[in-house]
Amino acid sequence: MKVGDRVRFLHGKEEGKITRMLDRSLVEVEIEDGFAIPVLQSELVIISADESTSFDLPDQKSVGQKTANMPKKPNAPEGIKGYFAAIIPLNDQLSSIYLLNLTDNDLLVMANEINSRNEEKTLIAEKLFGQSYLKITERNFDHINTWPPLSITILAETAKWAIPGRPEKITLNIKPKHFQKEMQQVALLNKKGYLVPLSQSQSSHITPLSLDADKLKNSFFEDKEEKLNHTTKGGAAEAEVDLHIEAIDPNYEKLPKDEILRIQLSTFENKLDQAIVAGLEEIVFIHGVGNGILKNNIHKILSESTAIKFFKDAKKEKFGYGATHVKIK
Repeated sequence: MKVGDRVRFLHGKEEGKITRMLDRSLVEVEIEDGFAIPVLQSELVIISADESTSFDLPDQKSVGQKTANMPKKPNAPEGIKGYFAAIIPLNDQLSSIYLLNLTDNDLLVMANEINSRNEEKTLIAEKLFGQSYLKITERNFDHINTWPPLSITILAETAKWAIPGRPEKITLNIKPKHFQKEMQQVALLNKKGYLVPLSQSQSSHITPLSLDADKLKNSFFEDKEEKLNHTTKGGAAEAEVDLHIEAIDPNYEKLPKDEILRIQLSTFENKLDQAIVAGLEEIVFIHGVGNGILKNNIHKILSESTAIKFFKDAKKEKFGYGATHVKIK
């Protein structure tokens, strides 16, 4: 089974569409009333597109009458183009959030949820055809003031030989103001809801990294010790990096807490990479005690790195519990 398959419940009358793979045996199915529920794959059967050919077909006249009475797939209104988020209320508590592609281009789409530490978790990563939509997630209206932002990365497919465009990254932060206007009929979904245009002001193009080949080659021959300032004790290379925000950015007063943490972690990772490249054996990161969030994030990254031999609290008589000593392989 895969996302997009229409399925029928083995022990019920419900039908729906697979919207997400939760794990190897569990999928999320959006049933016809718009609710998404987790279901074991063993409890579902795929509805074949040519299922009707396996049974006695009705006469052509009745088929024609039935086809004539079937509602047509709604098209986007004339003149409306672009990418939109649609918020469709399911009841007085739950709502579904969709991504609408009101262009003729097929897209590769990834939607991530962003937490307070600026970390991202992928909700969907799929192909989105032109003039179609994807369900991203569901949200509870009771927590509307704390809905986490969504980071949506869009890359248009190129079916013909052409210079590809850069991926476009859009940050969607849904707030109560988006619900101040009346609900409208949402294109493609044929349901009433709130439409949020994903404008250029919310987006940025992801610029590919460019390297100067000559500078890169010259850097191979630079003295390793110049890669990172360090002092030498007992013949072992040692470096100290202060991660206090005032040591990194003197103009930190107006920065929000999550941005401060992001800057500190980015500095930590950059300095650690430089130490590894420079061939240092040891490095000390001074992070302070605080509430422990920065320290815990640093220890998590270190524990997952294959380049680290071990890490421990640095000299307590000098740093207390506010620094981490890292031994590099």
